[in-house]
Amino acid sequence: MPRQDLPRIDERRCTLCGDCLRVCPTDCLYLVRGTEIVVAPQSCISCSVCAVACPVAAIAMESQAW
Repeated sequence: MPRQDLPRIDERRCTLCGDCLRVCPTDCLYLVRGTEIVVAPQSCISCSVCAVACPVAAIAMESQAW
C-alpha cells in the first residue's frame, strides 16, 4: 500500500486565515462551508509549503496510507 505525507489540519488551532490555500502549488487544500480546511490527497505532492506558511502551526505533515 503506497504511503504519502499529507497535511493534517489541527482544527483547534486553525484560524481559517487562508495562508495555506494561497501557497499550495497544487490547490489540494479547500475551505469547506467557511468552517474547515480539507485536503484532496490525490492532488497533494507532499511539499510541506502549507505547513511552513501556517502562522499558528496548525498543519503537520503525517504519513498516510491510501
